[in-house]
Amino acid sequence: MFCCRDQMDILQLCIRFPPGPGGAENHVYHISKELIGRGHNLKVFTSDLYTEVPFVRMKNPEPVYHGVPVKRFKGHSLGGEMHYIFIPSMLKALLKEKTDIIHTHSYGYFQTNLGAIAKWMKGRTFLITPHFHPWWSMWGGAKRKKLRKVYDGIFSKSVLNAADMIIGVSKHEMKLMKEAGFKGENIRIIPNGIDFTGYDPIPNKEIFRKKYGISGRMILYTGRLASNKGLMHLIEAVLPILSEIRDAKFVFVGEDEGQRKSLEERAKELGIRDKVIFTGHITDDELFRSAYSACDVFVLPSEYEAFGIVLLEAMACEKPCVATRVGGVPEVVLEGKTGLLVDYGNSTQLAKAIIELLSDEKRSRDMGRKGRNRVKEHFTWPKIAGELEEVYKEVVSKK
Repeated sequence: MFCCRDQMDILQLCIRFPPGPGGAENHVYHISKELIGRGHNLKVFTSDLYTEVPFVRMKNPEPVYHGVPVKRFKGHSLGGEMHYIFIPSMLKALLKEKTDIIHTHSYGYFQTNLGAIAKWMKGRTFLITPHFHPWWSMWGGAKRKKLRKVYDGIFSKSVLNAADMIIGVSKHEMKLMKEAGFKGENIRIIPNGIDFTGYDPIPNKEIFRKKYGISGRMILYTGRLASNKGLMHLIEAVLPILSEIRDAKFVFVGEDEGQRKSLEERAKELGIRDKVIFTGHITDDELFRSAYSACDVFVLPSEYEAFGIVLLEAMACEKPCVATRVGGVPEVVLEGKTGLLVDYGNSTQLAKAIIELLSDEKRSRDMGRKGRNRVKEHFTWPKIAGELEEVYKEVVSKK
């Protein structure tokens, strides 16, 4: 075990891992890659799932993903509206693993509970990054939310308080951890980040515009097409925006998790289907980054976000953001400086903010420049991995 040396044995636990899509999944990948580059022995334990909903397993995944060793265990689902994934075979392997650090990701998920069990049974050093969502903002059906409320009432306090450290991506998230029952003082705020090298220089916008035939102003959303992302409110804002900005196109980039059909149907009802583009999940990094460069305004209308990595990606491309004033978003988007914030669920405010930015190019460019500088200074993976490495050393040195 760790003793007066710089190299550590680190185990990251997450519900899914790339090439499976998702913000927390990419967070784990990037910090893992950076920590390996700093000389640490690191591996990832995860499920074999590509997506949870729909329930899709990966086909012949490689044991090493872009330099990161990954062991994928068979995931199972409670099914129906529950959408809860459990990975029973991971426990035995976890208890056998000799490691300095077990760092789990995502509050309430099976692997985080296993991390607590490893702490209780083997005395392992155990850290949690919650990537927290309140029960009411979870995607999925009523039964899944009910299951989560049961977890919050019975299990969450013991799991959280087993942790040697909780690492939040925002101050707001840590406030919620206290409300969820965490009694300790071992809390650190280490934000999410992006690979800034992929945005320096700023990607070529014409790659995306040419592929999708976009010539006018473009409003972009990227992320899962899930029920907690507020996407119907953006659809409802389209007509008011078109009344002022006639050449506007609205682009939704991301994996469908049950919302695309209803969004398309509503767009047809409003007579705006030709103004809305759904690309699905984009696996080509160059094309994906080009989407940010191609847009004029980036929009994140979520019900809740612990952070919002997509905001950083847009800001890195010098794009002003319109987002909901929820969770950790105000800690990412500085209101009036790098974007505009609106109330969740208010399509009128959403439309007004988008029109405001599209109508004032000078202000939008100024916000974009400030946003890019902010990302470069505070939200790059090397900086974040360095902060995380210091937390690891601090916690392990106390053992």
